[in-house]
Parts: sequence; structure tokens; C-alpha cells
Amino acid sequence: MTPEERKSLAEQITSNPLYDIILGEIESSAIEALVYAKTEDERISAQWRVRSARAFRAYCEAALRSTPKRKGVTL
Repeated sequence: MTPEERKSLAEQITSNPLYDIILGEIESSAIEALVYAKTEDERISAQWRVRSARAFRAYCEAALRSTPKRKGVTL
């Protein structure tokens, strides 16, 4: 996929009103699960959900800027 195609698809995704709502809800529910986690496994699962939501948002933002995501960069 070319950078232009990625940018176009990212524009389609981020222009959808549900984009911010859904990602916000995923992130906030994962943070809440992290706060109230009772076991280490629950904490790890919640951390990965938060990281995944933030990584997806960062990936879309990078595509909008037409800058390829660098490998090995952690969010």
C-alpha cells in the first residue's frame, strides 16, 4: 500500500464521528480496568488494551501526515 493510499484510508477512518467515540471508550474502559485490576494478569491485559488503542490512534495520525511509522518505536 502506498503512503497516499494509507493517508486516504486514515482520512476516511478519522473523519467518521464514531472514531473518537469508540477509541475514547475503549481507552477509558481499559484504564478503568487497569485501576481496578485485582490480579497481575488483569493489569497486563488492560495495559495492552490501552497501548493498542493509543497505537492505533498514533498510526492513523502518522498516516495522515504521510510519515511511515518507524519500526521499533513503542508508544
